[in-house]
Amino acid sequence: MSHLARTSVRLGLVAVAATGLVASGFGASAAPARPDTTTSSGTVLHVAITDKHLYVDGPTTFPAGQVKVSLENAKSKGDAIFSLLALAPGHTFKGFQDDLKVAFENLFAPNGNKKKGLKYLNKVLSYATGYGGVGAHQGKTRNGTLLLPSAGTYILADDSGQLPKRPQFLHVTSPVGPQTLPTSEATVTAQTNRRFGGDTVLPANGTITFQNDSTESPHFLVLQQVKPGTTRKQVIQALQSNSGPGPFLNDEQDVDLVSGGHAMNVHVHLPKGTYAEMCFFPDPKTGMPHAFMGMVRIVKLK
Repeated sequence: MSHLARTSVRLGLVAVAATGLVASGFGASAAPARPDTTTSSGTVLHVAITDKHLYVDGPTTFPAGQVKVSLENAKSKGDAIFSLLALAPGHTFKGFQDDLKVAFENLFAPNGNKKKGLKYLNKVLSYATGYGGVGAHQGKTRNGTLLLPSAGTYILADDSGQLPKRPQFLHVTSPVGPQTLPTSEATVTAQTNRRFGGDTVLPANGTITFQNDSTESPHFLVLQQVKPGTTRKQVIQALQSNSGPGPFLNDEQDVDLVSGGHAMNVHVHLPKGTYAEMCFFPDPKTGMPHAFMGMVRIVKLK
């Protein structure tokens, strides 16, 4: 299910990583057969999401620093996405799920209590930190690099649905190796004013950095192909009207939730053309998805 279908129900993005495995032939009871990898240049994790399972191939204990991830979507239909997060001491993944459910039901379901929804949304944001994640269409593999800055327990979770699920716990020790992201070919920034900044020309086949410079809110990035000549105003109008496909085409790349002050790299492999950068994270003050508040920018992929 694409971000255009999920829109505002995507706060589950705060959770962590799951993905799908396409050509590897993973069965429901079999784990990936790749070797664990941790080197001086970072940790490597291969993640697979099927219809019923999340698989992580790689070490569950490794040093802080760069974490190179690959996501393979082995679901029978629909998108897969993983997200990586940390919870403050004293909080559990079950409590995180429960708080998100209350927030979503009250912000987005009929007859919800908006005040209660915002209360629980901000409660989650007070103890959960998102470090990013990668999305992939069914049958596709996507790659990225995340940066885990310090020792502690992190969570890798399947964020393909309305709530994160299937958590895998990662134990991160003292930093080793590079403590910055690798150099990328372009940067997209999320800003405090609910706008995107950075480069307006991105590589169609290359690496971009998604950096959250906002001091108020987490953000994620949907890089969605649109028809040539599409304007920012037309994208916002299409989202608000909810009247059919509008200017949107099929190709997209999703980056999961990144909290303020953090960043990740994603390798983009998309057709050249015109794209809309969008974030659908619900605003902590209003509950409205950021794209509906104007967080849309038109860029070119070349």
